[in-house]
Amino acid sequence: MRLLVIILLFALLFISQINTIVDVDLWWNLKTGEHIIKNLEIPRVDIFSYTLKDRPWIDHEWLSQVFFYPIFFKFGLVALNILKAFIISSCFLILFFLVYSRRNKLIFPIFFTLLSLLAFNYRSFLRPEIFSYLFLCVFLYILEKEKQLYILPFLQVIWVNFHGYFILGPILVFLYALGELLAGDKAKSRKFVRVLVWISLVCLINPYFYKGALYPLRILLDVFTEQKLMMQHVHELMMPIRFSFNRYLFFWIFAIFTSFTFIINLKRVKIKHILLFAFSFFSSYMAIRNGPIFIFLGMFTASVNLDERGLLARIDEKKYYPAIILIMIIAIYFFISDKYYDATGQFLFKRTSSGFSRLLIPSGACDFLQENNIDGRIFNTSDFGPYIAYRFYPDKRIFIDTRTDLYKDDFYNLYMRAQNYPNEWRALHKEYGFNIVLLRHFFSGTERILRFLHEDSNWKLVYYDINSCVFLEVIPKNEEFINRFGIDFRAKTLVDSDIGLNTAIFFEKIGEGDFAEKAYVKLLKNNPRLLQTGNNLATIYTNTGRHEEAIRLLEELLQVHPGSAELHANLGTAYLSLRRRQDARLYLEKSLRLNPYLRNACYTLGIIYLEAGEVDRAIGQFVKYLRLNPYNAGVHRILGDIYTQKGLSQKAVSEYNEANALDGKEI
Repeated sequence: MRLLVIILLFALLFISQINTIVDVDLWWNLKTGEHIIKNLEIPRVDIFSYTLKDRPWIDHEWLSQVFFYPIFFKFGLVALNILKAFIISSCFLILFFLVYSRRNKLIFPIFFTLLSLLAFNYRSFLRPEIFSYLFLCVFLYILEKEKQLYILPFLQVIWVNFHGYFILGPILVFLYALGELLAGDKAKSRKFVRVLVWISLVCLINPYFYKGALYPLRILLDVFTEQKLMMQHVHELMMPIRFSFNRYLFFWIFAIFTSFTFIINLKRVKIKHILLFAFSFFSSYMAIRNGPIFIFLGMFTASVNLDERGLLARIDEKKYYPAIILIMIIAIYFFISDKYYDATGQFLFKRTSSGFSRLLIPSGACDFLQENNIDGRIFNTSDFGPYIAYRFYPDKRIFIDTRTDLYKDDFYNLYMRAQNYPNEWRALHKEYGFNIVLLRHFFSGTERILRFLHEDSNWKLVYYDINSCVFLEVIPKNEEFINRFGIDFRAKTLVDSDIGLNTAIFFEKIGEGDFAEKAYVKLLKNNPRLLQTGNNLATIYTNTGRHEEAIRLLEELLQVHPGSAELHANLGTAYLSLRRRQDARLYLEKSLRLNPYLRNACYTLGIIYLEAGEVDRAIGQFVKYLRLNPYNAGVHRILGDIYTQKGLSQKAVSEYNEANALDGKEI
């Protein structure tokens, strides 16, 4: 029966890692692997963009890319997903057997493997760092066993060419050396120091020599100097505490449980394990992408803590095997049925499947450009860059992509501001001369540039689908394509492919409210319980003066979704339009209790406070709103007026200047 438990554990681990591929970096990794294999050359400078002008590039993942590409070329994404599942499963099993081998007890290793699995799957991505997880677990196994330490330098040579997390090798050995020194075992500490010297030296064995070896330190320095802005906008570089507790629920549960084990085992805990835990938790706290480092090291140290405490020493765990088997089967069902992805809010993109999420790549837009031989420089949103490079390199270059180590704050700021400030967009266009714009409209962040391009006579919308759109510059070179594909909403009728939430939101973003409304109405007719659809339709009703219709729709939806912050906020806005300020205030304040970061609630509540004479509270809401959305010219003007009335002329001028810049006016 013990064998059955282990087989089911492997099945669970493997199945949990077969999920929809959502990491867009995969595409530039595959293209780089293809480039290396075909040219027998590792890139020394950027090869994908026309904006970086051959900026030096340390491709620290080159061996992973060479590993990935032939598998993808021969067997496709399914094979890569299976590879990922096998590697991640192996990581968990290495640590499981490392703890299990201590006393041959299953319960604690099983418990923390399951808990760590639930926490890990937030970062279950197909990307080169999966090899780093494997090396991390193998290093930990060898260091803990203290046998065959001579293997580590050889493994480090491979690791330094597979992924930038290779720095974890020396860090791990250093923590063991320091831990043994603090514990008073100088002989062991010296042994680990000798290993540390060797694995540090072999880091120089890479195509970039000392620059490659120092790459992680350079990136760390950039994070605190030249890439502060990038950290604010790239999700995986943010701190998990910036998000709601529920967003990373299993991660925080894991952190709490594993921390508690150190209290349980306080008298027996090893210093080296405290160091491992502290280092890995701090790393994950500083950036979401480091979460798996903490999960693997935390799983091991927590299991060891409970094992050393001897809580199960007198318990015959065999009688618990049926319960463990049942839990395993339920957990397998939890993943196969997609209930895990529903419970963790990943359902929009991830499922138990082996393909790539079509919502995250502009495949339709690229097909459109390719099939019609539309040529020219492309301006693209960063998350679309990898796929566009994969599709068109070397024939077409991209404006930007997701290689955060290449794009410093000065360029990233230029890219971000151009999408929100008309004059800066014109300057950017003049500098780089692109005549094709391929934008993501699926997420927030591109609303202003979408509306600007749609209303600008120098650009013409020629293509859109559920996640992307293409604008062509109105120049002779594009005349044929604009005549053939240009979309005139005055003559357009709604077709079946337009009846979707994403497309309706796109219509709303570009200012085609009538089309958005028609699409929302048809969607609600099919399913009156749709939260976002109904909420968006109610917003249109409110904005067009149909306040009673908006309130009626919102109240119906609120009966189905009583915990929706968005519904409460929109009800508050509708009531304010009817001058029912007290009702509006109650709904808006409740909305912000449900979700403190709902920007439209901050704005409308700020208006209510301002009208009630509560100026300081109004300022607080407007400032909070601008932290969430700094590109609203109207809010900057309101703050400018308030600061003028308060005699804060310098602040007022700053707000007015920002508003004018956002409106494209000369300052």
